[in-house]
This record gives sequence, C-alpha cells and structure tokens, in this order.
Amino acid sequence: MRMTPEAFHIWSQRLQLSSETEALIASIRSSPPVRRVSGRAGNITGRYPSPKMGMSIQFESDRVEFWAIYGMERDEDVLEFYDQSSRIPLSYRAKSGYRTTQWHTPDFFVLRRESAGWEEWKPARYQQAGTGRWHCPPGEIYAEQLGLTYRLRSSAEFHPLEIQNLKFLQDFWAHEVPPHPEQEALALAHIQAHPGIPLNELLTLYPSLAVDVIWVLLSTCRVFTDLSATLLMRHEYVTLYAEERQVPKVHQGELARLSTPLPDAPLAWDGRLWRIEGWGEVVHLRPEIGEPLAMPQVEFEHLQQEGSLWVVGSASPSPMTPEVRQLLAQAGSKAQQAANQRMIHMLAYARGEPTTAPRRSVQRWWKAYQQAIDQHGCGYLGLLDRVAARGNRNQRIEPASLQLLETVLQTHYAAPVGRSAAAVYRLYREQCLRLGLPPVSQQTFYRVRARFTTNEVVAKRKGTRAAYTSAPFAWLDQTTPRHGDRPFALAHLDHTELDIVLVSSLTGKPLGKPWATFLTDAYSRRILACYLTYDPPSYRSVMMALRICVQRHQRLPQECFVDRGPEFGSVYFETLLTRYFVTKKDRPTAQPRMGSVMERLFGTATTQLLHQLSGNTQATKHPRQMTREVDPRRLAVWTLSRFSV
Repeated sequence: MRMTPEAFHIWSQRLQLSSETEALIASIRSSPPVRRVSGRAGNITGRYPSPKMGMSIQFESDRVEFWAIYGMERDEDVLEFYDQSSRIPLSYRAKSGYRTTQWHTPDFFVLRRESAGWEEWKPARYQQAGTGRWHCPPGEIYAEQLGLTYRLRSSAEFHPLEIQNLKFLQDFWAHEVPPHPEQEALALAHIQAHPGIPLNELLTLYPSLAVDVIWVLLSTCRVFTDLSATLLMRHEYVTLYAEERQVPKVHQGELARLSTPLPDAPLAWDGRLWRIEGWGEVVHLRPEIGEPLAMPQVEFEHLQQEGSLWVVGSASPSPMTPEVRQLLAQAGSKAQQAANQRMIHMLAYARGEPTTAPRRSVQRWWKAYQQAIDQHGCGYLGLLDRVAARGNRNQRIEPASLQLLETVLQTHYAAPVGRSAAAVYRLYREQCLRLGLPPVSQQTFYRVRARFTTNEVVAKRKGTRAAYTSAPFAWLDQTTPRHGDRPFALAHLDHTELDIVLVSSLTGKPLGKPWATFLTDAYSRRILACYLTYDPPSYRSVMMALRICVQRHQRLPQECFVDRGPEFGSVYFETLLTRYFVTKKDRPTAQPRMGSVMERLFGTATTQLLHQLSGNTQATKHPRQMTREVDPRRLAVWTLSRFSV
C-alpha cells in the first residue's frame, strides 16, 4: 500500500529533497493522471488494478508498460509508482540549430527507497548500440535540477515467460489465501532437503499436497524458482529451491550450449527464428514463416554444438530481413518442401554420413546455400528451386514509358479522388502521345497496377479503415499465447443485437429485437455469461453480465478484453474491475480482427441458432422482397423470459 503522509515526509527527509521537489511529488501523489492514455496505433491499452497502489494504473501497451507495471509491482525497491503523472519540458537544440522546448509526459513517476524520478518505457526493438541503454539528456538535465532521475527503459528487461508466470500467481499474492500450515511446513522441509526437486516429483511423493500451497509459497517468496525458464503449469520443468541464491541463472550465452533447449524458447538458425513442435529421435521445427522441418535429433545437437543453432530470448527481434521474408512468402509450398529435403541431405553430407542424393547435386546445393548466406544472410533461399523464374523475363517495355506509367499511377491513381483504372490509363496514353512515347498495352497496365496497389495505396485512395481489410497479418510474439494459457485468464466482453423478434408475455404483440451481452472465455471458448435485454448497450448490461458470471462460476476473469464503447469506460464498470483486481484491456479502434473471438461467436449464434427459430429476421434483409406471409413480426412467438432460459 501507499505511504502515509508521515512516512512520505520521513522518506523525503532521508533523501534530502528540496521543499520544491517535495511539493511536486506530493502533488503527483494526490492528483489524477494528467491525461488518459489513447495508445499507439494498433496497441492494446487498458487499466491494471494495482494491489501495491490500491488503485488502477493505466498502460499504453500490453507488451511494454503493462510488463513494466508487473515488474514494479513485485519489485521491493519500488515504494509507489504513478502513470502519466506530470508533463515536463524537454529543452534541446533542434537540427536547424535553434533551441526548442517540447512538453513531454513520461509513462511513470516511480518512488524508490533511495531515489525518485520519471521513467519512459520503450519496446524491446529499441536498443542502443554498445551500451544497450538509451539516454535522454534533456530529461536527465531537467530531473537533475530537482534532485530526481529520468530513465529510458526497455521491455527487453523482462522475459515473456516471467510476465506470464507473474500473471498466473497474481491470484495468490493479490488476494488473501487461507493458510495451510501443515502442508506448507511439509513442502518447505522437503524442498530444503532436496533443492532443485521438480514440482511433479514433489506432488507424486505427497498426493495429499495441494499444488496451490506451492503457488502460495512462490508468491510469498518462501520458495523460489526461475520464472523465466518455463510456464509454471508445466510441472515437470518447474524446479523448486528453498533459497533464491540456489536458483541457477541461465544466461543467453549459456542457452546455446544446453543439450535440450528450454521449453517455449525460440531458436535462431540460418537467419530465421524457429519453434520446437516435437522432441524425440526426430525434432520437428517450425519457422516463423515457411514449411515445418523435421531433422534427426543427432543433427539438431550437432548444429547446436557447432554454434549454428542457438536459443535466443523470447523478446529478441527476428533476424529475418524484409527482403528474405518477402522471398519466402513468394515461394510455394512444394518448393519449400523440396528445399527441406535438400537441407537434410546437405547437412548429412557435411557430417560425412551417407545420403541417397547424388554427390554432385549435394555439392551444388551447398554452393548455392553459401552464396545465399553471403547475399541474404539466409542460406535456405539458395535451396529453393527457380521454376517460377524460368523463361525469358527480360523487360520489353521502354524504360521511359514504364517510368511515366509509375508516375501517373503515383499522381492520379494513389489519390483521394479515387479515379478508376480505365480513366488513369486514358490519362497515361494522352501523356505518352504528347511526349512521343509508345504506351504499354491495357493488359500490361492492369498487371502493373495490380503490383502497385499496395496497402498504402488503398489507404491513400479510400482511407485507413478501408485499407485495414487488405493489411498484412501481424507477426505474433513467439511465446505469448494469443488467447491466454488457462481458463479465466482472458475473457472477451461485447454486445450484439439479435436477429429475432420477441413478443410481449402479456399482450403477445411484437416488442422488437433484443440485445445480448456475451462474456466468453478466450482459452476454452466457453460462454461465461449471457444477458438479454431490450435496452441498448449500457453499463447496466455490462454489470449484469459480470453478475451472472459470478453466480455461475463464483469468480471473475483475470483480464477483460473490451472495445472502446462508452459503456466500457463508465465509472461503475472500471470501479468494479479495480475492486476485484480485474485488468481491463481496450482493443484498438477500427480493427475488428482484434475482436474476432466475439465476432465469430455472434455469427455462429446467428446462423446455427437464431435462423432456426420462428421470428428470425432473415426476410428483413431484403425489404423489397418481404411479404406479409414471411414478416417476422407476424411469425414471432418467443417471449424474453422463454428465450432467456
């Protein structure tokens, strides 16, 4: 909990803060955030109910600031932390040579035992060459004048598995758990006598020992394990120790020398990231893009020993360049499968083992592999066949004519006016005639236009929302589960108007279409709660859905994923989530794919249930064709009470 006024005064006196600085910190502690986070483009924002602070804390990204909150929540050196606490001036000399001042709102203001200051968090892809840490001289100068600090920090400081495990343990350190003194003493005694014992072995030795006792001991720091090694739910990989100094710390340089890679740790090999899907005599690897590869375990261990293949941190960026990614995406499935077979033959030949492939072919593949490494940093590209590139592919179009075509497309086609392709082609022909250039044919024009029409061009013609449908899929983090890693870890909450007309239970007359509020578990896809009402979406519908969830399951989900509707930003809703330590996550605006779990549920419920009932509104989709015989208002028979059962 936060410091009392007396404790705060003693803390500031110990740090020898000036009266001005003490007044600034006091205003930060008593004032709300200076702004409400809106999030970067495509980021998931939200509010985290902090047990340490006793209030909700905003975060702008669930991969950066959210991780920082969990880290500060469990850091004993952190006394208090506040989000979006104040605006500070950053004075510096611009590129023009003139001095300028920009106002900046850091992510957090953190009070530590021996210091206090602002902290700005950045994604792991931001790295400072050499030192590994970024600096902001204007922010540091301003903070130093007040006796405070200004630090730029990165999400690379945390391991994704560590954050997932802290989320898993949150129920045990954020809430009071009934103690079990006898079982706790039994577990502590055995762990002290056998440091490094796997959790599954401990549970096998003592069948009556509840696993929740181990989670309580871990949460209260009476038992220790490496939270960044594996998920706690994988009991066979979790090793327990009585003292923190006994826990072995595996550094990134040592990971490559392990005979068996740690679970959920991505691998780097041949300029790509890989994931182990199966381990045995044959190791099944899946790359971040491309066809899966199966190789003998002996070959896998040989690559590990020679340093060609190694385990990397889960927050490490992909070494694959955009050029290599594009070439792999263009390669067909058959070409990649043939390249996988060539890779196996080539690796066996390199180790001196017999192979069924001709020797000259393997030597040719090895040469192409080395050339691709020198040119692209990925030797796999040299093993792909070039069947699609066969034939005479020399350019037959006049360079000046082709350059004019690209200019016309950039000027007239990629514009908000939205001219048709035929109109742009006519403009192109007219300009060619004026300049005395031979125009390309209409078929060639449409082929060039198809390659030119990228997602950015669609955004210029129709706007970003229209371009969203053609946007490429985002590459997911290698270890973060998309839908949670257990039931009640993440739930989706949303509304929809049902395609059915209900009638009054008293008069039998049609009343209209009801609204349904669904709360769905993302991991199991089970519907946790469903609330029906004639009222449009509001905070009342949301609160009722949560009430039904508690009635049925006696608990609430740990995280709630919602859109940015006004009912999800109400004081009642956010207060309830904060009171029961439920993290609210807001999905980005105008990105419906982020809510695909709910949209799929709405579509399935409509087609498989509602469209099979009397009174459904399929006929109203075509009002000019609807007659009195198929009018859903005449065919409606369901009342709200009967339909809700």
